[in-house]
Amino acid sequence: MKQMSVAVIGAGMAGVGAARVMAEAGCRVVVFEKSRGLGGRCATKRWEGHLIDHGAQYFTLRNEAFSKAVRECCGADLSEISAPIMDETGRGLPDGGRFFHALGNSRIARALGEGLEFRTGLPVVDVDCRRISGEDFDVVISTAPWPQTAKLAGLAECKNPYAPCLALLLLYRGEWLGVTEGQYAVSDRSGHALAWSACENHKFGRVGKGITAMVVHASEKFSSERLEEDSVGWSEDLRRLVEERWEISPAALLAMHPHRWRYARMMEKIEIPAMPPGWYFAGDLLTESRVESAWLAGRDAALRILNGASDRI
Repeated sequence: MKQMSVAVIGAGMAGVGAARVMAEAGCRVVVFEKSRGLGGRCATKRWEGHLIDHGAQYFTLRNEAFSKAVRECCGADLSEISAPIMDETGRGLPDGGRFFHALGNSRIARALGEGLEFRTGLPVVDVDCRRISGEDFDVVISTAPWPQTAKLAGLAECKNPYAPCLALLLLYRGEWLGVTEGQYAVSDRSGHALAWSACENHKFGRVGKGITAMVVHASEKFSSERLEEDSVGWSEDLRRLVEERWEISPAALLAMHPHRWRYARMMEKIEIPAMPPGWYFAGDLLTESRVESAWLAGRDAALRILNGASDRI
């Protein structure tokens, strides 16, 4: 029997989850990733000598299969955040275990994808049937955001169900400035411009001595309204709000780095139309925007393909 060849578009958590299942079933799998690294929105940046997660801030291990896979491949590099997350009123949020990888959360994808064939720094911009980069595949699994997947698959223009997120990294001179030592993060769902602000120092070993590192994710409203603006303006506005909320002096500021996530969080579920023959879609659009949910979505899509499900994944 001919070995099935599979192209996976995207080396985020969903792509790695799908690729692993297909490879373990005996398929030849190639994962195409436009970035140089792996992880997608589970992203880490080495910046000014520090490791900062500017995408997914932490991950949970609620699902037994995901927990087993992560614990086996990450081992001693798996750590847990002990400081609390507060809401906008100052109340602590429930904690079912908030984990991070000591070398950056993007390393989870690398660890889970150990042994797979990745072709990074290679954007997939055009797919002729199931021919990618000069090679024909029996199956294409796209984990790119749905608008990008639909375009690659040759489908009609589709609705964008994602909200963007403007992110900002901040470095300050001095350790544990303001109220950072007593809490890891503030998650604000009131509509305030600061939907999320967190002190990366709580991920011990990531931030150098004498420094306080902060990560900010703006609200959906703020991000949508200012996505196309010059980053200088919205970065300054977010910085001032962080310093006010965390009681940090602006005089301690050392550096800022802005980042735009155009497809950050699923706003609403949509019905996925019929895909071309041999095409499948997998991603958190089908579940929810969490690290383990994306991995499970990729894994489950691959299992359905192997079990002979239809093209409506």
